[in-house]
Amino acid sequence: MTEVIFEKSLEIKAAQASSIPTIVSAWWKEISKEANSPATPGKLYAIGNYLVELVKNSLSDGKSDGKVTAIFDGEKIKIVIDDLSSEEKEIKLNVGGEYGMKESIEYFDVFNIESKGKLYEKDNRNHIEETDGSDVYVGSKVTLVKYHVTPVEEEEETWQSGRNFGQRM
Repeated sequence: MTEVIFEKSLEIKAAQASSIPTIVSAWWKEISKEANSPATPGKLYAIGNYLVELVKNSLSDGKSDGKVTAIFDGEKIKIVIDDLSSEEKEIKLNVGGEYGMKESIEYFDVFNIESKGKLYEKDNRNHIEETDGSDVYVGSKVTLVKYHVTPVEEEEETWQSGRNFGQRM
């Protein structure tokens, strides 16, 4: 397990809804520098742009209070967006734009949503599917992970037939 290098949270009140883009952008720029992450500046910039849209979506454009936590370590950046509302929450999966939900799901290596007691995860086809139960029944929780380095996947085994299919039978 990689040890945490840097962790910082930002609380956002519902009354700050119109300022979410400004608040989140400024916070992200500040902590990106403080974290001394091995991630490239381009990756940090892209994550910041996705983060603004995801926070707006997760907090229903300011209908509820929330908290954003960024955790930096040697392998990855993990972001957790908590909607702290006191009611059940519908997640909108159709956020458009250059940094919309579809693009976010494709960009992040891990993309999980917990809401109404269910866990939804990104699959290998970049679709969100229900996979398990969750202890989040009110509000919601979105967890994102972007690796600095490409995770090493096990090499796929190949099976070789002794038969040459170019030859006649």
